[in-house]
Amino acid sequence: DGEYTIQPTTFKDSMSKGWFEGLIVWPIAQIINLISSKTDAGVGIILTTLLIQMLVFVFTRKSQMSTQRMQEISPEIQKIQNKYKDKTDERSKLQMAQEMQNLYQKYDIHPFGSMLITFIQLPIMMGMYYATMRSVSVVSGSFMGISLAGTPLDGFKALDIAYIAIYVLMVIFYIVSMKLPQWLKKWQDKKDNVKVKKYAQEETNPMANSMNMSMYFMTAMICIMYISWPMAMSFYWLVSSVIRVCQSLILHQVMNKK
Repeated sequence: DGEYTIQPTTFKDSMSKGWFEGLIVWPIAQIINLISSKTDAGVGIILTTLLIQMLVFVFTRKSQMSTQRMQEISPEIQKIQNKYKDKTDERSKLQMAQEMQNLYQKYDIHPFGSMLITFIQLPIMMGMYYATMRSVSVVSGSFMGISLAGTPLDGFKALDIAYIAIYVLMVIFYIVSMKLPQWLKKWQDKKDNVKVKKYAQEETNPMANSMNMSMYFMTAMICIMYISWPMAMSFYWLVSSVIRVCQSLILHQVMNKK
């Protein structure tokens, strides 16, 4: 009495619902269930997230390095933009575009690289969401006494410290993962005794301000979405952010050596 049986979904069943279900949601759910059967649901999500991020990095490492370089050379980009700030003639526009192109080539930057990362990360995030909603190990499982099917909103209503702590850590590490390249650049400049020009300082740098606004907007969106999503997704985003922090540190060292 009280027991129930969930029939497993086959790959064929998933594909009959569409390529997204079959090629993204089903494999993620199967990996979570496989790892969880050996450990528990929380470890299943953590290791699945680690595996996914490693695969994403393999295919987007050049794009991620380009994105980080773009953030770190923002002072040089701003210098070129200031040079042509009050020039609106066609020749000046072409010269500015050429200088920007030369700068990108110098640092091996692909300006549209960040679009590839977003293009890959977004379907994976949605796939992870649906996988956690349908994975039996998540729906019926827990991690350190926390129900993975519950939501951070439930935790705030019940004043559950564990739920609140995980949600807050998720937000903090997401912000750190976004800001870290800028912090590393400042730290490196200080270490190398580089004097930052006035035009490159964050408060007077439109590019830096624009990036900060984008970061704050994305943080707000994540906070709004994830507060009503299962705790499994908070684990996923927390682990993903920690991994991105580690990747930023590694990429920074690689770029310095080059």
